[in-house]
Amino acid sequence: MKYAYGLLLSVFSFFVLSELEEITVINSKWLFLPSVDQIEEEEIYFLNSHHLKELLNLSSGVWISRGSGQENLISLRSPVLTGPGACGSFQITEDGIPIRPAGFCNVNNLFEISANLASQVEVIKGPSSAMFGGNSLHGLINIKSLEPKDANDIYFQIDKNESLRSRVLLRNSSNTLLGVELDRDKGFRNQTGFDQQKMVIKNYGSFRDWSLQTLINFTNLNQETAGYIDSYFHPTRIINVNPEAYRDAKSLRIKTEISKNLDALDISLIPYIRFSSMNFIQHYLPGQPIEKNGQKSAGLFFNLLGFKVNNNSFGIGSQIEFAHVNLDQYQPDVLNSSNAFNNAVRPQGFHYDFEVKINLIASYISHEFESKNSLKFFSNFRVEYLKYDYDNLMSDGRLRDDGSACERGGCFYSRPADSKLSFKDLSHRIGISKEIDLGKVFVQFSKGHRPPQINELFRLQKSQTLADLDSEKINSFEIAIENLGKNYSNKLVFYYSKKKNYIFKDADTNMVVGGKSRHKGIEIKGLRNFNTIFSIKYALNIAGHYYDFTDINRGIILGNEIDTAPNVFGSIFLNFKFLNKIILEIEQEFMDEYFTEPSNIYSYKGHYLTNLRTSYDLNRDVSFNLSVLNLFDKEYAERADFSSFSGERFFPGIPLKWRLGINYKFN
Repeated sequence: MKYAYGLLLSVFSFFVLSELEEITVINSKWLFLPSVDQIEEEEIYFLNSHHLKELLNLSSGVWISRGSGQENLISLRSPVLTGPGACGSFQITEDGIPIRPAGFCNVNNLFEISANLASQVEVIKGPSSAMFGGNSLHGLINIKSLEPKDANDIYFQIDKNESLRSRVLLRNSSNTLLGVELDRDKGFRNQTGFDQQKMVIKNYGSFRDWSLQTLINFTNLNQETAGYIDSYFHPTRIINVNPEAYRDAKSLRIKTEISKNLDALDISLIPYIRFSSMNFIQHYLPGQPIEKNGQKSAGLFFNLLGFKVNNNSFGIGSQIEFAHVNLDQYQPDVLNSSNAFNNAVRPQGFHYDFEVKINLIASYISHEFESKNSLKFFSNFRVEYLKYDYDNLMSDGRLRDDGSACERGGCFYSRPADSKLSFKDLSHRIGISKEIDLGKVFVQFSKGHRPPQINELFRLQKSQTLADLDSEKINSFEIAIENLGKNYSNKLVFYYSKKKNYIFKDADTNMVVGGKSRHKGIEIKGLRNFNTIFSIKYALNIAGHYYDFTDINRGIILGNEIDTAPNVFGSIFLNFKFLNKIILEIEQEFMDEYFTEPSNIYSYKGHYLTNLRTSYDLNRDVSFNLSVLNLFDKEYAERADFSSFSGERFFPGIPLKWRLGINYKFN
């Protein structure tokens, strides 16, 4: 660990003072710039990632843990969070609009966005609820939609597994843009793969003196899924013990930004509607019940920016949102292959069938003050009210769907009675920045929150009939420095956070609140161009994530490291450019050892991977690219875990895999 800290500090010492720029983040200035990473269009199209894990290796402090196919779990200044509502700790947005209703996150949020059709991907690390709402507890990932370009593109790719992929970008129109991505992946494990389609339409217009910008985004996924296995070594790594598993998911989002500049003020109204549905087998549960869920939602953002008083600049805004969520869980067959207890308490038929109406009202304000000595103060404050109106469409309690009782004290799944719950939360942040000889120094304190999610409140088990939960809270302190120059850029961030009201399952599978955790780390991201041929980029992370409470029944001990939280991970990219036609990139990806369960007994050893990417411009219109993932065919785990029932288990890493593509530009 000491060596790693020294490495990061020595890398930072290559850089010196330079003039700085401000970064505009999803239409609002997030002035703590070192905690913002931006992945530009050029990098997005060069990587041509099949999974967002590959692209977000460019961001420090972020680990997207790849599951089967397009499945994913997020670590963003946090461990990889796996609970039924853990996805609520990360806000996923598209042009600043959340892709899902508050309170109804998707554990696999990221397959509902179209990163390969984006003009930029932005990552805000750390609590950002003060501006972006409750699900921004640990941070935010924003997809910026297509922008007009001089040329259109057609792209086609094939890989080692004979998977096919194509992309069409029509962007040289002044008012309507279209992006389409089609992906047929055969997978490397037996009887796996997916078909995925994504489409983005963007239109620019005007009405009188108002500007209109409409975005339509559609995604569809049909996936054959594989689960955990007991080894990530060959030949076990290609085995699929759940060939029956699948996941089908659709999403549609439409929003229009109506904006106007009035003297020095920027006014915008953004109405939006969203639909999504998903159907999948929970192959990891006894009885393999099928879950179906969906949501219909609509909302409105109002923003007024640029209001100034002396040297003070203010922005105000509000959000209202309405959503209707439906979810059911159905076990098609009688369970007789498990132990006697499971066979008795997990009956054939419906386990859950409910609807929830969600109402959200929020208001927020931002403030900025700049003094004459280049000292800048910035702050944000947000208050929000979230209400759930839950309607159980079955009998209450632990009964079968026909109303009869299970043996062994009742059925495993418990349905709470109809109820209305509400949560009121305040989030804020305050910070300062100052230019010094070395660069620009930032200091920030922020408070974030995330409300309990629907799956935590209304999908109960055993004897629990009410989940008495509260919003998770986090307090974070950050200090950072940033400098930019003609041939280099660098960002170094130190952070320390404490979280309380951590929601988890106790030893009796009850959803409870009261957990605490501590998080600290160093992030460094930068690049340096040494000459016209060679450059280097890096995104590095050193962190510690610790339990701050004890629960002996679950093996949680105060001071233990939280599982699935490596201390060191990141990527270093070596780039070579020849004759202005050939680009060669070598990525060295590294993952430190991490514990796989709370008691810190079992662990995964970590891994080092090398990825190779290259492109060749045949002429102004035609280019070829070749990438090789896991160049040395290392045997590794994308995610390692420990279960008290099955022991150590893994999602195996991808064996050596090449991809070959061709891109054609036209007007």
